[in-house]
Amino acid sequence: MLRTWMLAAVIAAGPSAAAMAQDATGDWIGKVKAGGDVELTIATQIKAGPGGALESFAESPDQTPMPLAMTDIAVKDGVLSFKAPIANATYSGKWDAAVGGWVGALSQGGAEMPLTLVHGRAGPRPVVTGLDGDWSGVLAVPQGDLHLVMHVKTDANGALAMFSSPDQSPIEMAAVLTHQGEAVTIQTDGCRRIGRWNPGSHARPS
Repeated sequence: MLRTWMLAAVIAAGPSAAAMAQDATGDWIGKVKAGGDVELTIATQIKAGPGGALESFAESPDQTPMPLAMTDIAVKDGVLSFKAPIANATYSGKWDAAVGGWVGALSQGGAEMPLTLVHGRAGPRPVVTGLDGDWSGVLAVPQGDLHLVMHVKTDANGALAMFSSPDQSPIEMAAVLTHQGEAVTIQTDGCRRIGRWNPGSHARPS
């Protein structure tokens, strides 16, 4: 009797497990190595739209708070694929039941970066106290001075720092901040800058 019950349970669970393997809807998250020891978080939320077509957007919270539109989202033969045109990126990953996620690679600009997407969401940003406001500074380089600008705002989702070098590009990048005593570290997409806080000025040495 026990043996028969166990067999029936396995048979009942079989279709559900197979369906899960092919179901790409939900929240997915993973990390790619962008060079050296730098890891960037990639997150996406996939849902079924009208007519059953898959819809989604991607996020790269280490680079920008803005969602990235995704196209050509498909699951075929256990492979999830999609494109993020604004980032000139494509993804393809095969379902791995042992991992519980899609194991594949993110392709961008001719480079392939391993990326495994598992169920989950990006957590809140860390709270860094004492840095809210607008900051500016000058970085001396052999080619001349570079002006640096940073805007920091803390809300319920943590501290968001947007960093730019207007002499090079108007594009702002999300920055990761740490603040210990007088030491402040600003890290943006693989570049790290360390300075000392001068409480009497909204200028930051770089």
